[in-house]
Amino acid sequence: MSKSLNCLNCNEPISKKFCPNCGQKTDTHRITFKHFVFHDILHGVWHLERGILFTLKESLFRPGKAALDYISGKRIRYYNVFYLILLVIGLGIFIDSIYTNAKQNYVSFIVEPPEPTSDTIVLGFIAKYAKLFLLLAIPVFSFNSYFIFNRKKLNYSEHIILFGMLYLGIILISIVGNLFYFFEFIESIAFLTEFGYYFTPVVTFIYLINGFYGAFGKDYTLLKFSFRLLLFIILIFIYLRILGTIIKFFLLKQ
Repeated sequence: MSKSLNCLNCNEPISKKFCPNCGQKTDTHRITFKHFVFHDILHGVWHLERGILFTLKESLFRPGKAALDYISGKRIRYYNVFYLILLVIGLGIFIDSIYTNAKQNYVSFIVEPPEPTSDTIVLGFIAKYAKLFLLLAIPVFSFNSYFIFNRKKLNYSEHIILFGMLYLGIILISIVGNLFYFFEFIESIAFLTEFGYYFTPVVTFIYLINGFYGAFGKDYTLLKFSFRLLLFIILIFIYLRILGTIIKFFLLKQ
């Protein structure tokens, strides 16, 4: 398709590769199946330097620095974090449903746990809805970091962006951890299932330290950063304790 002197999307006069008004590329092309599959989908969405895969990679390996990049205005390479959270949550729910169906149709080679206590019932309930609780906790955790890690002068909304990036990484870690549970249906490697019980909390803890350090490590000495991180973790445990008490009250009341 030949170039037009005006943007085909908003009719703004154009002279460069992108429209100065709406941002659309000025060199539009006729849509063909080949171009649609290999450019619009594979290149435009899954390109390693831009889009979904790039955002997933950044959220896993450098969440704190990636969040600061996004906050500072370097956003064109990133897919919307909160849209992506919804997509990844959907993937997690899909994998959980497959595991639930497998539990009903296949023999498990893992020894059944003993009769649940009130504490294990609460922990099981929190684990079952962990993604939901974490999503609801983003505003609360953002509020804490807004006051604890205040030297960078980020506003509250920018701390929410940071925790959105961290939350995306935590969901990805939990999905990987949940995949270990499928080993319980293969007798020779069923013992690996137990590894999944420890994978998610341990890796998540290390991941959060890395994320916070990437975002705020340069603003404090190691001692002051460690103190602030410890304070943040203590607050998380206090919230979890309060949440556990509330859940125990309502679950045991039924």
